[in-house]
Amino acid sequence: MLSVYVNYPNSRVSAHHDSLCSQIRAQRKRNQRTCKINPLAVAAELDRFRDKEYPFQSKAEWNDMWIEIDLQDREREEAVAREILRLLGTHYKRFAGISMTVHC
Repeated sequence: MLSVYVNYPNSRVSAHHDSLCSQIRAQRKRNQRTCKINPLAVAAELDRFRDKEYPFQSKAEWNDMWIEIDLQDREREEAVAREILRLLGTHYKRFAGISMTVHC
């Protein structure tokens, strides 16, 4: 599984393959917004990002998100994460051209 943290105000994206990574616990907050993607939900979730159904703003409830991608294939998980970032970049200048840092 790949856990991807998207932070809007800081224009930062980090990816974590290790579910026990200390950064995952440190960056989670109460009522954290998450998106879970599995093989059955890939197309639908990409459509939601394409249609801007996940808004990002400089407000606490909209400024970040954890995207959990579980496709049982590391390369495919990273490809889906990059596609999500590309889609976000079409809606938000802060995400345009942003790269994903793979932490662990």
